[in-house]
Parts: sequence; C-alpha cells; structure tokens
Amino acid sequence: MFSGVTEQLAPLREQLLRPLCTGRVAVAMEADALTLLAYQTNGGQLQLQSWQQAPLPSGVVEAGVPLLSEALGDLIGDVLLQGGLQAPGARGLLPPEAVVLRSLKLPAGRQPDAEIMPWLMGQEAALALPFPLAEAAVSWQQRGDHWLLACMPNDQLDRWIDTCAIAGLDLHGLEPSVLAVERLLPAALEQQDPQQWTGSLDVRGESWQLMLWRGAVPLRQLSLASASGLDELQALIAELDGQPPTLWVLADPELTPPLESWSQQLGCRLQWIDGLSQAAVSDAGAWVSPAPAVVDRLIGLALGGLLR
Repeated sequence: MFSGVTEQLAPLREQLLRPLCTGRVAVAMEADALTLLAYQTNGGQLQLQSWQQAPLPSGVVEAGVPLLSEALGDLIGDVLLQGGLQAPGARGLLPPEAVVLRSLKLPAGRQPDAEIMPWLMGQEAALALPFPLAEAAVSWQQRGDHWLLACMPNDQLDRWIDTCAIAGLDLHGLEPSVLAVERLLPAALEQQDPQQWTGSLDVRGESWQLMLWRGAVPLRQLSLASASGLDELQALIAELDGQPPTLWVLADPELTPPLESWSQQLGCRLQWIDGLSQAAVSDAGAWVSPAPAVVDRLIGLALGGLLR
C-alpha cells in the first residue's frame, strides 16, 4: 500500500492501494514488538518460511510509526541476520491508528485521478482527518459503488522508507492491518450480496478491532474495549437494518472465546479465521508454533503480493 523505492515515491503516493510488489519479508511493529515473517511465493501459492520477533526499545516506534529510523533500521537488520533471512524488499503492516480509511461516493463522472484533489480538498472538513490533507499521502481503491480512500502523513511514509533503507531493504508497500485481515476471509467480498454485512473481529490485544463491510464496501472501523466489547457489539449489530452480519473472529488458541454463546447473545453467525489455512509452511520443523497473533495479519499482508 504505502510505497517503497525513493524514486517511485511521488507517483505511489497517489496510488498507494495498488497491488503490492512481490517481496519476501513482511514487517509489523505492534505491542512493543518487532515481528518479521519470511515467505516465498511458488506457483501462485504462499509458502511461509519462519517468523522472527524482537522487543522494540522504548521511543523508537509510536502507534506503528517509526520515530528513530536509524535505530529501528539497525534492529530490523539484526533480526534478519539472526534469523538467517535474506530479502530484497519488505512490506509493512500498519495498525489502525497509523492510517485513516474513509469510504466515499464520488460525484457522477468523477475518477480518483489528478483532477480529483481540488474536489477532495473541498471535503476535508467532512473527512475529519487528524492531520492536514495537504500534508498527506493518499490512495484510492474501488469498492462496489464506493471508493476507499487511505490517508497517511507524508513524513510518516518517509520514515518507513528511511527505516527500510537502513535495514538494507526496499520498501515495497504499506497496508492497514484491517485490509490484510480481509484477505484471510474465506469468501471474496466482491462475490457477496451488496446488502450483506460481513465483519472481522480481532479479540487479541488490549482492545478489540472490528471492521464491517456491506458487500465489498468497508463502512465501519471501530476499536472496542475488551471489557465491554460484547455489549458494544450487540448495540452496533442492532443498528444494521435488521440484517445481522457474519463475523469472522481472530483469537488466541489458549483464550478461545465461546463462539456459540457469543453468537446467541449477538444474534449473528460467528466463525473462526485461520491465517495458516491460507498458506503452506515450507519447513514444518523450522516453524515455531504457536506464532504470535500478528503473524495472521502478516500472512494477509503477504497474500497481497500474489497474482489473483
């Protein structure tokens, strides 16, 4: 999503949601840890090699954004070396707080090209971005009759590029974690009824992350307090035009939530998401299991590089 090679920076800032280039390392900086997933693609299939994880020193990353590029780049390089990993480039995973997503309907005849920016600037107040639109990298992706807009401050994108360069990697792309999780769903959203609600619910971490799609259009992205998550979900589902969604749940195996009980309380269908089912492990003896929660999202990120 958010782009890589320095000389390609300008055009990619305008098309940051394009399919990602093939790479072999996916990177996440979440929950005070740096996680790398090494993988290969073979005949259109994703083959996982290994995952590596290291603690993040205080002050080098905030909300998924590199603050100290040199220190973080050195750390990524060290983890690659310690894991015996070699890769020409990397993709990065952005937590929800690091990128802003908005679903928009464009005026008739409009396309998200160079001429759209004056119109978009006129919508800045309605977009309610936490940073000036003029200082943001933006990207568009068509979703049904809507367009998905992604925004990220330019300086944060530059920090990612610098960090990967210090680590000896080209940055092939950045992507919001909610869009990476979308690839783990067993059925393509484009094939569903445009009125059907579908959701992904990640119940790992200090807060729950919820994304709701109607058909292929992502319309709601929420962070729910784990202590009150079920009650908040119940109230939210009651607002969905009487059409309960199917919720796909990411959870740690040792903290398996009672989906049948939850389903009855929420009045909707709940199913598991299994990231590993989307890929093969190239060397089962070298794969450390169980993997941390973020590896599921990194698998979804890696799937973005496969030709569909």
